[in-house]
Amino acid sequence: MRSTLLSALVLALGAGALAQAAAVPDATKARIQPHPQFTRCCHEKVWDSTGKEIGDLISYDERFQSQQLGGYVAYHVTGGDGVPILVYPEGFYPLQNPGGSTALFTTPDCSGNTMFAMIYSPPLAKRYGMVLSAGNSPTTATHTWLWVTDPLPTRIVPAGTVFHSQWNDSGACAPFPAPGYTVTPPGGYWTHREVDLLVKFHRPFYIDY
Repeated sequence: MRSTLLSALVLALGAGALAQAAAVPDATKARIQPHPQFTRCCHEKVWDSTGKEIGDLISYDERFQSQQLGGYVAYHVTGGDGVPILVYPEGFYPLQNPGGSTALFTTPDCSGNTMFAMIYSPPLAKRYGMVLSAGNSPTTATHTWLWVTDPLPTRIVPAGTVFHSQWNDSGACAPFPAPGYTVTPPGGYWTHREVDLLVKFHRPFYIDY
């Protein structure tokens, strides 16, 4: 009798251990597989004056009392990835201001569809972006271009690449004197021109409370 009970106990413990092992995911696979798909729910939407959706409100910008209730917004690029940008009723603002050799071009006049962005503190997002406005203020800008990285970008120092112009903090292109500018650590990210936000969306921008 005692032998029968002992055998049953061993079998039960063994079955429990196997079930527990089966329930634990392979750690390596968990790291490399995409996360499960989910439905974005219950975010406030930010709109332009024509009723076109700009994106999902992430949170309000409450840093400055004199500038009330702007918002960090996830603008969704082609394919669905959200890029965080800062939106106020009259303009789109950068998360990091240009100037100081942060928005770099290999061309002498900031032309082309590729820019190297020295994003020092990237957001917690799948893609990073930089907003460049033409003019001294986003509220009076005639163009505001969004530049976006590829998904899950890696910070690099583009060794051997010489940059010949930058977008400055006055909202204009500024050429570098010869022989040009080269990037030093910590480096940054390659981006591409995604959209002119002021061509796609029309002021004022708002949330329908």
